[in-house]
Amino acid sequence: MSVAFVTDSTVNMPPEMAAAYGIEVIPVYVMFGETALKDYEEIAPAEFYRRLQRFKQETGNMPTTSQPSPEDFRRVYARLAEEGYTDAISIHVTAKASGTCQSAELAAQMVADRLRVHVVDSETTSMQMGFMLIEAVEAVRAGGGVSEALAAIESVKAHSRLFFTVTEVEHLTASGRTQGAEAAAQAAVQVKPIVGLLDGVPKAVATERTYRGALKRVLALLQAAKGESPVKRMAVVHGGIEAKARAWAPEAAAALGFEDEPLVVDFGPALAVHFGPGLLGVTVQWE
Repeated sequence: MSVAFVTDSTVNMPPEMAAAYGIEVIPVYVMFGETALKDYEEIAPAEFYRRLQRFKQETGNMPTTSQPSPEDFRRVYARLAEEGYTDAISIHVTAKASGTCQSAELAAQMVADRLRVHVVDSETTSMQMGFMLIEAVEAVRAGGGVSEALAAIESVKAHSRLFFTVTEVEHLTASGRTQGAEAAAQAAVQVKPIVGLLDGVPKAVATERTYRGALKRVLALLQAAKGESPVKRMAVVHGGIEAKARAWAPEAAAALGFEDEPLVVDFGPALAVHFGPGLLGVTVQWE
């Protein structure tokens, strides 16, 4: 048995990390009107944020996203079969907010005679999904098979969370994928929503009057989720504000008792379409 690993670009995993773990990353599409660009491959985060502002000013509209096509997945699965893999674990952004898992399932049927594809709904996104992949790869490298890798993914699901605050609420309301966004947008005073991925659904779980207060709430929610368990992995996620994210990362790590240097990743074009530039938050995996 030889097991491959596949995910989509909403994982936000640095390319060198994906390469080190042998993870295939299939890009989601970012749509500026009729122009479709492959997430990260054809539009990098920095260029996306620049283009986003121009597009909103010139058209009054928001960009959108589209999941990879079944054919996008089929090509990758077929190549993996040709390379000698017998199985592929394909883990993707929450199915409750994207059709990516559906595309993967359709492609899996196309190659069923050559490759056993196990499509997994991560019920989340970004590096929380990345942590699932890392644990699954490590399970296989330790001598396990598909069942051990899938069990590792489920364990991370139960021992990880993602929370972040957003500064441009218009992206939440335009996207329509975040429960509770309208209440924040219609508040009499400007508030900063805190968004979490809960049961596979992006939800505005709290609001704060200030950005600083929102960041403190993010950390409090993560502390409550993990309890006394030590943090095993941590990533700070941001929307085009790397310097601010790196400056805040040590404080966030100290608050959560994480003694290593946390990973800092951009949420990337496809996710920033729905949550906007300026977002800042954390995902953690605990023991």
